Amino acid sequence: MRRVTWWLCVASLVLVAVPVVTRLTGFETGPFALLVAFMPWVTLVCVVPLALALFARSRVLVACAAALTVLCVWFQLPLFTGGGDGEAKLTVASVNMTLGEADPDAVVALVQDNGVDLLSVQELTPQALAALADAGLDSELPYSEAIAEPGVPGTGLWSRYPISDPQDVPGFTAHTVQATVGAPGGKLTFLAIHPQAPGKHNHRNWAADLAALNDLLAHTAGPVVVAGDFNTTRDHAGFRDIEALGYRDAADQAGSGFAPTFPENRELWPLLVIDHVLERDSGLTALRTWTAIIPRADHRALIVAYGSAR
Repeated sequence: MRRVTWWLCVASLVLVAVPVVTRLTGFETGPFALLVAFMPWVTLVCVVPLALALFARSRVLVACAAALTVLCVWFQLPLFTGGGDGEAKLTVASVNMTLGEADPDAVVALVQDNGVDLLSVQELTPQALAALADAGLDSELPYSEAIAEPGVPGTGLWSRYPISDPQDVPGFTAHTVQATVGAPGGKLTFLAIHPQAPGKHNHRNWAADLAALNDLLAHTAGPVVVAGDFNTTRDHAGFRDIEALGYRDAADQAGSGFAPTFPENRELWPLLVIDHVLERDSGLTALRTWTAIIPRADHRALIVAYGSAR
């Protein structure tokens, strides 16, 4: 029985080691890009080889299993070690309209109930844009720049505060909308984004969009807030490259823990965190983040309350 357990432990260690090595190396070719998205769940699975190694009474296997567990916990630790308190100065939200099918009244209610100041909307169709207007979004957030298209490419941003220099940034699969916002704490650049999702095997468009986003964010001067469906988790190399530019993920800042946003309203509960809000040089820090269910949307909305940085 101990020999069988030993082999089961070896097999489970190999299964856990594959996504861990992928995360360490950034080797995201083919299915590995999808595999690394599940790193928070891999962290939980680490319990299996560790328990088997203890049962097999193998010091080598226990050491290997413990090392993998510590490494996985280290990857996720920022989600649980941040946090702040104070009064919210700016509230930012991201909503994916899911081919324009999401409930517009629920989106407006989300803005009202949470005091949202800046809103990023993805998969904005002409019909969804008209429905959001009919539901009263422009009354809540009177300043906007929206580029609506059938299907996935449409993107828009709404603001409680005046905007200037709105533009549709070229070079992306879906529209990337940018504007300068005259927020109370000072002007900042607000970007609503929606990079392409990785395919099962071919990630060419995904990689190109992330590279274009990295270049855009690297050359955007001054205070910046960027929000949207990144189609990327915090464990992907492309996301970590953006963080290396000085951008800080709200979930890490706030110590919000693991709060998956996708997929919603499907057979399973949400498994992945691919919706994010990041800031750089804004003088703000994320105090808390939370999610909300929007009927007929396959993403949960993400809301972030920002306060003054200490």
